Amino acid sequence: MRFVTRCPSCGTSFRVVVDQLKIADGWARCGWCQHVFDATQDLQPEPALAPGQPPDARVLPETTATPAPTAAQHLVEPPPAGAPAEPGPQPQPVAAPAQPEAATQPPAPAGAPEPEPASWPDEPVSQPQPEPEPEPAFVRQARRRARWQHPLVRAVLAAVALGLTGLLLAQVAWLGRAAVLARWPQALPWYELACQPLGCTVGRQRPAGAVVVEGSVLLRRAPDRYSFHLVLRNQADAEVEAPALELTLVDAQGEPLARRVWLPPQWPQPTERLAAATEWPLQFELAFDHPQASRMNGYRVVLFYP
Repeated sequence: MRFVTRCPSCGTSFRVVVDQLKIADGWARCGWCQHVFDATQDLQPEPALAPGQPPDARVLPETTATPAPTAAQHLVEPPPAGAPAEPGPQPQPVAAPAQPEAATQPPAPAGAPEPEPASWPDEPVSQPQPEPEPEPAFVRQARRRARWQHPLVRAVLAAVALGLTGLLLAQVAWLGRAAVLARWPQALPWYELACQPLGCTVGRQRPAGAVVVEGSVLLRRAPDRYSFHLVLRNQADAEVEAPALELTLVDAQGEPLARRVWLPPQWPQPTERLAAATEWPLQFELAFDHPQASRMNGYRVVLFYP
């Protein structure tokens, strides 16, 4: 199978041989402008001629020019004056060729019909099309490399890579928002702004052990009235969500007698967040008229996030 390539410098098209391209690793030199180029960049199979189509008139067989005979070769010098003319050959009579006698043939019978000429089919006979030969492997590889190195393809791939990188960074920032907000609390407005069109919520920081009870005391003000004082401390370096507070009154054996829970909005000074490395004092007034109030011997304080 023959191939046709085109010179990128002058645009001349010419045939190339696959074996020669393999030896030269796909490189060729233009015979018109002497430009060296990669012939596999624009390698196309040579179009086959249709049946009955004359070959290209521009491809002519080589001919060898022969010089024309000179005029001196055809001239005869005239005889000198006074010289007797030599007798030339006399024409001989030529007998007329004998006419052959007409062969006597018997007359054809009058009733015999003349044979009709053979008729050809009106439709042209379809010629089987030759199967195209498979392209060489190095031609396919060269086309594949040229396709991936196209500027438009490279620009699209770069845009897709940047988009995927941004999507990955956004996913990491969302999944690790707890660590990001713990390190940079000022990033919270940006998270909330991003959640507005998506209808999501940004959870507060709830690091385990960040908020502790610095001190507490339970005082009896009356037979059934108590005053509970405590101080909460945020040990983290970032702002955290305020936890819920649970107070449990127990007897001498540690059995619970009564339990009370206060959420941050129910505190004497309602708050949602505790600043970094700060203390938060609280005071609660309790009314405990349980029948077994006389058995109360202590209390427990627990901080948790509901």
